[in-house]
Amino acid sequence: MAHPFCCLAVLALAGVVSGAYNCPSGWKGQSGTPQCAGAVASTCSKTTCCEAVPTCTTFAVAWALTQLVGAGCAADTKFFDMHKATNEVADPAGDAQVKAACCTPFAQAKCSDWSVVLGSCPSGHAFVGTNSAPPDNGDGKTLSKAKYQTMCCVKQLKKCSSFTVAWVISQGLGAGCAADTKFFDMKKATTEVADPAGTAQVKAACCTPFAQAKCSDWSAVWGVCPSGHSFVGTNSAPPDNGDGKTLSKVKYQQMCCIKQLKKCSSFAVAWVISQGLGAGCAADTKFFDMKKATTEVADPAGTTEVKAACCTPFAQAQCSDWAAVLGACPSGKFFSGTNSAPPDNSDGKTLSKAKYQQMCCVNPMKCADYTMTQTSSVSQATASMVTSVLAITAVMVA
Repeated sequence: MAHPFCCLAVLALAGVVSGAYNCPSGWKGQSGTPQCAGAVASTCSKTTCCEAVPTCTTFAVAWALTQLVGAGCAADTKFFDMHKATNEVADPAGDAQVKAACCTPFAQAKCSDWSVVLGSCPSGHAFVGTNSAPPDNGDGKTLSKAKYQTMCCVKQLKKCSSFTVAWVISQGLGAGCAADTKFFDMKKATTEVADPAGTAQVKAACCTPFAQAKCSDWSAVWGVCPSGHSFVGTNSAPPDNGDGKTLSKVKYQQMCCIKQLKKCSSFAVAWVISQGLGAGCAADTKFFDMKKATTEVADPAGTTEVKAACCTPFAQAQCSDWAAVLGACPSGKFFSGTNSAPPDNSDGKTLSKAKYQQMCCVNPMKCADYTMTQTSSVSQATASMVTSVLAITAVMVA
């Protein structure tokens, strides 16, 4: 029979999982028998148990010097590639492993691999480091400066912005773009102009037919819109005059200036008071819905238009529409503002507190039911105009 102490020993060991410290990426286990800083697991770390894996950076200086004398990577018509600085070098990190991890054939060289030696590009040219730049000399290891600049230095094309002043003046005299019933388009300021950047190239890159003009193209001339109107720069605005190049101010305002419609918020105060007297929305068994505060009211913004935009049937009321009047939920319950809460009284316009709590006050969520899409409805408890009406009415009665 097994001795009881044996069983106790087994039980004591049952919760212990043996293993070894796992070194993070870029580190490897130390040789031999490394020890932690203390007697518990929390004292083990990468510095006590691991050593950094060497990377190409570790060998950069020495191998760069070696390459200068034709050894190292150069012995295989390759170069020590600084783009591979973070590559790990496998054990035992000898010449073979360094070459495998850090060397690149000269035939695969990019412009960026020569920039330290061959320098920057001439004025007016942009350096493109990702272009292919294999050697052009007989040794297969060097690149002439002339070839370097041919492959790596791209001429910087002028942009339309470079021609703005001169061409705007020309247009005012009927020349430049205007000669072709076009205009110098400031929206194309960053468009590149092809070589040799002469008249034909500027026209191709920077001119736009007047027939395709937008409101924004006339704003510097015709200015801002009248009071109560909003400017819409993206609207189409072709010329309306016989010359095909000009637009009248009347047509400009007609096409580019849109009347700003009033919003429900503009009518809130007056309509809340009206509702308290049984008029406004209340006359149709509806309430002035503050959730619609930003809804636009169509012209002429009369009673009919306000009702269409801003009133909501009491039958469609939500819990949030009653919150300011009927208050918070009992302890242990949580408010759900988006729940449906139609009136339960015979007038079709009011809700009892008992029914309010029944429909709007819910039990807390169980942890097991948690989902990432679940959001709190408390934030949606925006008081509607129903509650405002009742509050104002109470004040008026008092």
